[in-house]
Amino acid sequence: MKQDFINPKPEYLAKIQRQLQERLPMWVIYNQATSDYPGRWVTRLHISLPTPEHTRFVMLRDTLQDIRDALPPGLTRMNRDPNDDANIVEVWL
Repeated sequence: MKQDFINPKPEYLAKIQRQLQERLPMWVIYNQATSDYPGRWVTRLHISLPTPEHTRFVMLRDTLQDIRDALPPGLTRMNRDPNDDANIVEVWL
């Protein structure tokens, strides 16, 4: 299993976001109850097209606002869907 790429630099995140634009990238924010990173707010880059998959790009922060502030600029927030995993707080496209 490959390791996650944790807390990449903002410039790199912006570059990845642009490169993956046609694959509909989304940042999924998880609360502090995840089994991978307990006690930390987590956001992971997911790709929607052609089939949904998560990537190894992960950011860890101490607060929800810190996670939001670390996201690449120009994204739009979506509330969680009632069918989402209970640890998902919101999604940014």
